Amino acid sequence: MNNRIKKTLALTAGAAVTVIGLAACAPSSPIESAASAPSALSVFEHVHGLGIDSSENLLVASHSGIYRVDATGALSGPLGGEPFDAMGFASAGDQYFVSGHPSADSSTFRGPNLGLLSSADSGESWTSLSLAGTTDFHTLTVNQNDPKRVYGLSSDRAPLLASEDGGVTWSEGASIQAYALVADPNTPDRVFATTPDGMLVSDDAGQSFSALEDAPLLYLLAAVPSVSGALVGVDVEGAVWVRPSEDAPWSDRGTVEGTAYAIALGDSGERIALIDERGLVESFDGGESWTVLVAG
Repeated sequence: MNNRIKKTLALTAGAAVTVIGLAACAPSSPIESAASAPSALSVFEHVHGLGIDSSENLLVASHSGIYRVDATGALSGPLGGEPFDAMGFASAGDQYFVSGHPSADSSTFRGPNLGLLSSADSGESWTSLSLAGTTDFHTLTVNQNDPKRVYGLSSDRAPLLASEDGGVTWSEGASIQAYALVADPNTPDRVFATTPDGMLVSDDAGQSFSALEDAPLLYLLAAVPSVSGALVGVDVEGAVWVRPSEDAPWSDRGTVEGTAYAIALGDSGERIALIDERGLVESFDGGESWTVLVAG
């Protein structure tokens, strides 16, 4: 597909996700219905994250803002009228966190980097919380049961930053390279990281990490909000893996098509949303079967 985000995963120590083709995008107009709209991946040229709001709508973080997709596949956005480049995105219900770059004609946020923005009203408005102008988090995660706990890795390979006050102030943690960070919603100080050398876990809020034994070599990862230790991820070969609880083994639930770019989970973990070569796809049975919500 033209202008798609391309990821090259090198399975060697110190490898990183390489993102190609991040040309500037023109601001998108609100989209009224799926019937009259372009496909999701032509609207969202570069997708950097997915979320699920309190009304069960999907949230798509893109190179031109945050968009909402309802159960019928209808698209709307950019939320709040802000077509910023959302390089990092995390959500906990209707509390959203974004990092990246302001749009070229923005009169609201100064560049070159957004620092951390937040919305507490489902994207209707955005507030600059911290690090404005200086920091571009390419990886963000928030504890979905405690949105005051936020973690981020910036594009300049600085140490992990951790916040306990919703992103207003930060402390430095370990220096790691990671494809994804995921805060465990049921264990306050636990953070998972997917890396070129395997999955890591921290039990001290990102100050140190150790290997998570017996985990597949994942790059995408998400945690189930209501089940302690439950995780879903995608490995470097495109297989979808599910760990249903803390002590349960991982199981293979089929494969994505092409490269998967983002993942989000419903509250119980039975609902899995992905963006891959098919477009925006969902499973409501824990990955056993998939349907295309919006074709790409």
